Amino acid sequence: MDIGFTRNKSFEEPQHLKEYLSTFPVLNAYIGSVYKDRLLPKDRYYDAITIHNTDWVGRDLIFDLDLDEYDPVRTCDCTGREVCEICWAFMQDAANIMDETFAVDFGFKKRVWVYTGGRGYHCWILDEDTFDLDQNQRTAIVEYMQLIHDPKGVQKIDDPGDFANLLVKRIYRKIGRKYIMETPIKRLEEEAGFTKNSIEKARSRLKNSELVADIVDSIPRGKENQFLKTVILNHYPRIDHKVTIDIRRLIRMPGSIHAGTGNISEYVNPISFNPAFDAKNIYDVIGE
Repeated sequence: MDIGFTRNKSFEEPQHLKEYLSTFPVLNAYIGSVYKDRLLPKDRYYDAITIHNTDWVGRDLIFDLDLDEYDPVRTCDCTGREVCEICWAFMQDAANIMDETFAVDFGFKKRVWVYTGGRGYHCWILDEDTFDLDQNQRTAIVEYMQLIHDPKGVQKIDDPGDFANLLVKRIYRKIGRKYIMETPIKRLEEEAGFTKNSIEKARSRLKNSELVADIVDSIPRGKENQFLKTVILNHYPRIDHKVTIDIRRLIRMPGSIHAGTGNISEYVNPISFNPAFDAKNIYDVIGE
């Protein structure tokens, strides 16, 4: 059976899209921006209407997290497309920080998290005033949040600034405390300058506290910057900025099937969801 790729299909109403997918089932489905005119191929009477000769109207503000960006810091045996219970914690930590940042720092109210069916999350911001943001505005939002650049290469980390900063305080609360409490002692000594004695004191102090001041005070004196950069390197969101900035970028349609895994792309609670246990596979659904 020949498998082709059809692009630039457009629909005026959601029902029209549903009818098309019901009539012509597809292996993968991706959706993009909204344009002024319906996209149509060239015929003998009219020139083609493409995304390049009609006006762009808008696109949902979308953020992409992909687990393969964490390959340099994964502590399990997974690489690339592989996913396990251990490394998915990177996705959960990233979503935990990003969702609060969207809500508190930007005031976004309609935040929808989607498991891609493969190795990551998409976060759709559906507030109406974000739909027509241009590329410069989308870039500004990403740059506020993005602290790791070239995540698979040199992994350059921006200076996060003063710990009183909203974003930095969030890093301490969401992943800094967890890093101290859960990282093996040897790694804490090698990566963040702790001693065995300082680790014991820090864990005792933080056992019943999530206060930023207590977290900061638990770090060995003079090691604050090293600690923060280590936490960012190992646990901070690695955002694919191109997905957010490119207003013509296609994105996997929620509810579609990921061809590589057979898992369904679905709406989830990103902090509690783990595909190792919770992913719905199309073959399991068909068999029900």
